Amino acid sequence: MTAEPDGPEDRLRRFATIWSRAVFPATATSLTRPEFEQRLVPLARRLSEALRARTFDAAEGQAVGAALIDAHCTEPEALSRTLDCVDAYLVLYCGGDGSQEALRARSSRLQHAMAAGFAHALRERTLAEQESIARAALQAQGVVADALHATEARFRAVFEGAAIGIGVADLDGNILQVNNALLRMFGGTEQLMRGRNVTDWTHPEDAPQVWRLYEELVRGDREHYHVEKAFYRPDGTVLWTNLTVSLLRDADGRPQFQLALMEDTT
Repeated sequence: MTAEPDGPEDRLRRFATIWSRAVFPATATSLTRPEFEQRLVPLARRLSEALRARTFDAAEGQAVGAALIDAHCTEPEALSRTLDCVDAYLVLYCGGDGSQEALRARSSRLQHAMAAGFAHALRERTLAEQESIARAALQAQGVVADALHATEARFRAVFEGAAIGIGVADLDGNILQVNNALLRMFGGTEQLMRGRNVTDWTHPEDAPQVWRLYEELVRGDREHYHVEKAFYRPDGTVLWTNLTVSLLRDADGRPQFQLALMEDTT
């Protein structure tokens, strides 16, 4: 429908144009300014009808205020500019021939209702977003926990089922964990092994570089090393091994543990 020049529809659209130009810079919408104006036209029509209605209905003003939130006008500046525009132009463009005093009073009440509707809708949207974020965080925690459990289960299966000896020690050399293959190689018990320090396992036939490589590793200067090394078993016999020791770092890259892999070559 073509609006008659200076007719009610033309004046309504002029009000919507002024409103959109005032508010658009304070919005987060992806619409263009003309597209945003078209979105305001039905809201302007509701305000116009509520302004001239026989009885005042605050729900109309509240609905328009809430609709601003749906249009991504969530900044306080957007509400402030809207109320300024309504105060200055609603009666001028949409009041018709009614009593100016009565129309101004009605416009003021509509502005209060719009502010209330805006505040309520913004609060509801904020709460909904917070709940959505909380749910996403809980789901992420669940995914991480499941992944961590699966990783630990795989590590435990490899650790216990490996045919080669595996030991984990801290950076001071205190043995924290050993697998069954390592216990069989040394012929000892887990309690006996876990109570020892790796520096207790020196052997007269250790190559000169063995402990130098070890010191470089625990300092974080080396990621791993591989040597042939002899150990004394608890019964005094000698165990010869191909020994690979790797440095394990934490999430921030700091040295945390050392991992030893031993293959019996006696």
